[in-house]
Amino acid sequence: MDLQTRVLTIISDIDRFFRDYEKITSEGAIQDADTTRFHAISMVLFTILNLSFELGEEVIGYRHAGLPSTYRDIFRILWEEKLIDENIREKMSHMVYYRNRLAHQYAGLNREDIDAIISNIDVIKNYIQKMKVALKEVSSC
Repeated sequence: MDLQTRVLTIISDIDRFFRDYEKITSEGAIQDADTTRFHAISMVLFTILNLSFELGEEVIGYRHAGLPSTYRDIFRILWEEKLIDENIREKMSHMVYYRNRLAHQYAGLNREDIDAIISNIDVIKNYIQKMKVALKEVSSC
């Protein structure tokens, strides 16, 4: 798959999973007994985080800005390239913790973890928007 197709697929998938997120959360807060919605929102958020990290990697590659060796490196490089501000760098770097928790410690995941991700959903959306802008700038050169 070529780079443009890969990036368009990532963006399309992000948009689709945000629509799923909106559907799930439009029903209100997740109650403790509502395990189906808890697991649904967990997997949707996990996928959004994974795709947003992948999008950042693509932007870095597109710009030949370095080679991140960790997820946190993605946000450091994007910050060094002045594509994201310090607030986004800090919060997205912290989302790495929750992404890893979803991936490797799912059995110990709790509502507070999910609430922490949800409380940063606007930061995640802002970050994704900045990545879209960065890709448009590079592709127009």
